[in-house]
Amino acid sequence: MVHIFLNYLKKKWKGGIIAPISLGLFIPLIAVIWPEMRKASEVFTTILESPIYQAMLGELGLIDISQWSGAFQMYIFLILEYFLLFTTIFVTTKIITSEIDKKTLDVMLSYPIPRWRFLLEKFGGYLFYCLLYPLVIMLFTFASTKYVQYNNAHLNVEIDYIALTYALIGTWMLFFSLGALALLCSVILLDSRKAVVGSAAVIFGMYLLNRIGGMTESVEFIKYFSVFNYMDPNSIMSSGTFPVGDFFILLGVGLAALVVALIIFQKRELKY
Repeated sequence: MVHIFLNYLKKKWKGGIIAPISLGLFIPLIAVIWPEMRKASEVFTTILESPIYQAMLGELGLIDISQWSGAFQMYIFLILEYFLLFTTIFVTTKIITSEIDKKTLDVMLSYPIPRWRFLLEKFGGYLFYCLLYPLVIMLFTFASTKYVQYNNAHLNVEIDYIALTYALIGTWMLFFSLGALALLCSVILLDSRKAVVGSAAVIFGMYLLNRIGGMTESVEFIKYFSVFNYMDPNSIMSSGTFPVGDFFILLGVGLAALVVALIIFQKRELKY
């Protein structure tokens, strides 16, 4: 009943597992070097107070890296952004275009299921592996925090795990909404290179809108057109609250893009 979904998990298990684990390994690395980083935190804090850096980094520019939670938040969520951009642009667009490149789409579509379900199950496999990012980050964060607490008993070393859970939910929602937008680009263009360029233009365009909108109040309104403005993990960690409105905005954007992609793929004539 979910043959396509399971087949996707089987084919993509290496990349699906290695990527989140690679990200998770940065957390113990930061835990090991944080005591030395803490000594130089005043220099970094002065640099980060610059309006230019705060505009470039957004909420990251307001974090106190002299605290373990701040250093963790600063570096992990910054690295996570790169994984998010790479995965949504280069992985999601390949869900269909890779079948076209390998000339196996006819075989895949020979299964006795509707086209839309074929696409939905493959996208479901992508979302399943995206769940590993929150799970791996939470596991490595817990272990690394215990390590830092043990080796720095004189310091107040804590992580708000409830806020972290909220932030990781927000991260997964970004994987969902951006992935759906990239999938829509791929079914419209049906060409690997064009799909990557198209999805990169959309996703990086939204990324820049969010950054530019944070530079000055006169153009602040433009960041509301970017999905990166919603459920930002740094904002969630700082506030400690779950942004319900942002959640439904990302859910709406993701579902709308996904439904349109499924309809287009179901109805269009495939020529390749």
